Order: sequence, then C-alpha cells, then structure tokens
Amino acid sequence: MNFRPFIPATVCIVVALAIMFRLMHYAHFYAPSYFFWVGAILALVGIISLIKPLAFLSVFNRTIAASVLCVGFLISAASLYWPVPLYHSQTKQEIDRLIPDYSFNEYHEVVINASIEEVKHALHTTGVAEIPAVHLLLKIRGISDDKDMSNEATKNEPNPNTFSTPDFNFIVADSNEFITMMILTASSKTPPPIMTTFEQFIAFTEPGYVKVAINFRFVSRGDGQTLLTTETRNLPINQKDCRIFGRYWRIIYPGSAIIRRLWLDELAQKAEKL
Repeated sequence: MNFRPFIPATVCIVVALAIMFRLMHYAHFYAPSYFFWVGAILALVGIISLIKPLAFLSVFNRTIAASVLCVGFLISAASLYWPVPLYHSQTKQEIDRLIPDYSFNEYHEVVINASIEEVKHALHTTGVAEIPAVHLLLKIRGISDDKDMSNEATKNEPNPNTFSTPDFNFIVADSNEFITMMILTASSKTPPPIMTTFEQFIAFTEPGYVKVAINFRFVSRGDGQTLLTTETRNLPINQKDCRIFGRYWRIIYPGSAIIRRLWLDELAQKAEKL
C-alpha cells in the first residue's frame, strides 16, 4: 500500500496535536469544549472539501468530504448537548460560601517572585482589557456574546470593604481572598439583578439566570514568593439554564481560559518589576 498520499495529512495531525498540547498551558483540558472545537474544525474541512476536496488532508473526493462534515457535526453536537454534571468543592476557600456546588468552573495559578502586597498592587492597577491580546479576544467574543462578565462586575459596589481593579470590584472576603459576584442572563428576558451582599447572592434562586463568582487568592510561599490563584465558578439556577449556559460555556471556554492565563502572566510581570 502506498502511504505517501497520507503523509501531509499525518503531518497536519501531528502539528494540530502539538498546538493543542501547547494550548493546554492556557486552557486546561475540558473534554466537552475541546471535542466541540475538534468537531467544528472537521466540519469546516468537510464544507471546504465539498467545494474543492483538500487532498493534502486525505479528503480526496466529495464523498469523503461529506463524511468528514457529518462526523464533525456529530462530534460538536454531542459535545454541546452532553449532560452537565454538578461538582462539589473540595477546597476550603471563602468562595465556598457563595457557590459550594457548581456546574462549570475554571482554575488558574501562577507563582510570582514578589510579595503579596506587590501582587495586590499589580492587580489593583492592571486592567485585563488593556492587555492587547486579551483585548482582541474580548472583541472576538463580543461578536456573539452578550454575557460580558466585566461589565456586570464593575457595577458591584457591595460595601466599603472593596478592592477595585480597572475591570472589577472585589469584596475583601478575607485579607488574602478577594471575590466578585454577578448574575448573568441564561433564558430570562429581564436584565439580571445586581448583587450587593453575599447574603443576597446566596439567597438568589430565580430561574432564567446563572450565578457567577470569581476569586483571587494570595498565598505566601516564603522567600519573597506568592502563589496567586483565580477560580471562576458558574451555577445555573435550573436545568434549562444549565443546558443553555452549558452550550455557551463549552464554546467560549478556551478563549476565557486564555484571557485568565494572560491576565495572570501580566500580573506576574508587573509585580516582579515593583
């Protein structure tokens, strides 16, 4: 059997896998989202190949192209509609008071060669939307996304015990843990309410919305180092909201994770220069 026609496709697959593993530095592996995008890429290859078969990807004719399109579509659809599990926090953080159980989350951390106060100063003065790569990602996401978390979070003015950044207002839940909270719309036609206290947020159970909490934690590692962590937890109010938000989250997850990772990297660089 002559394998030479399949060499370009094999090279492309290897390169794609290398890119995917590199992407995991920014966006930890989350199977439903990764499979959605794999399916979407396959579907795109199939659509293009229906017009002009991409022989270098081993799509030699339109019959194969139709098969690739169908497989890609099925993978993406299955990823979007896969049941959403409910997770319970295994940590001991202040954010557990707000959302101990959640359906979606993302977690990132970085070790910074700076004191906790220097890291806090960097957070206070660094706007995530000011980072060029993040600004571009936010613009792309904004094309089809009306769930702008930063727009909602800047409205939060819970009490005088607030730590502000150019994008967010955080409640100082603990000297080393800042939390911001917001309500996003899932299926409701009414704009989401603004939460002013933890108690309001915890008690909120109106269908049609998603409860979101984001924290930053500062942990001293000694020797002038700080472990900075951030976690975002999302809890849709009911199953309908969970299905709607789940489809949205699985599509935007890689971009959201990259934004958080770039933000942490920018904070680390700025804090280490202080």
